[in-house]
Amino acid sequence: MTVVRTINGDIDPKRLGVTDAHDHLIRIGGMEAILLGKDFLLNDVQKAIEEASSFVAAGGESLVDMGAIGLGRDIRKLLKVTENVKLNIIAATGFHKGEFYDNATHWVNTYSVETIAELLIADIEEGIDIYDYMGPVVERSLAKAGVIKIATGYGTITPFEDKFIHAAALAQKETGAAISTHTQHGTMAVEQVQRLTKYGASPERIILGHVQRNPDPWYHKRICSMGASLMYDGGYRIKYLPDSSRVNLIKMLIDAGYEKHILLGVDAGKASYQKAYGGGVGIDYDLTVFKPRMIEDGIPENAIEDIFVNNPARLFALQK
Repeated sequence: MTVVRTINGDIDPKRLGVTDAHDHLIRIGGMEAILLGKDFLLNDVQKAIEEASSFVAAGGESLVDMGAIGLGRDIRKLLKVTENVKLNIIAATGFHKGEFYDNATHWVNTYSVETIAELLIADIEEGIDIYDYMGPVVERSLAKAGVIKIATGYGTITPFEDKFIHAAALAQKETGAAISTHTQHGTMAVEQVQRLTKYGASPERIILGHVQRNPDPWYHKRICSMGASLMYDGGYRIKYLPDSSRVNLIKMLIDAGYEKHILLGVDAGKASYQKAYGGGVGIDYDLTVFKPRMIEDGIPENAIEDIFVNNPARLFALQK
């Protein structure tokens, strides 16, 4: 029997429903916010509740919070959201790209791959550390992680990143959790799959994030042919590409027989992206704006059901 591991316990995958496969509700600090600015702070629980409520009001049922270790995860605040909103939240364990960590002194550099993997496994099987592995004390919450995150920089995979990629693969083999990734501007997606599978991960349990920013159909079909799936997000970010690009990629993959390899996420990871903070688009964007466009542009209803419901239910189910 497979289950989806939410922060409020395991549920039947059929209960996941309409899913935002990559987003951010809580980020209380960390180097991402320090380096990129206060817009990356999402530290107001009431605003997170408001934002989550708008997603639920639009028909959303589940959301994957992709906050990474040491970059402002706060499981206690995330739990407060679900105390006030009827929403399934899957929390991540794992790492963002290496530039957001001190590659010399961080414990990823000083611990063995096996020890790092044990910490990821413990987040999934025992409970997320309430101190976000900022140490030295570890105190486990009752809330468990349900997905593993890895990330790489633009056009390269550093030794620091390779080490946590290796650990993530070991953790996946032990727990059965999917690995969901950050690719910088869509680069290194193929290489991420190659590294993860070299270390023993299953390609069918890998979700490549942000690949829509490299909208090369050949590239996307190659990734799917390796067994991995694609998470298309951020359609409202016109500075990169218009929403028509996501529509065309989805149609292309459906025509190529890869309908089961597509997920969607809003990735509203800045205060300026969230309505509750006075931003412009909101976490409900894919349901209120993009889904109607998908229908208008002729994407079949069964494909839309796969993308929002069936594919997340299969990919986020723990499978050993």
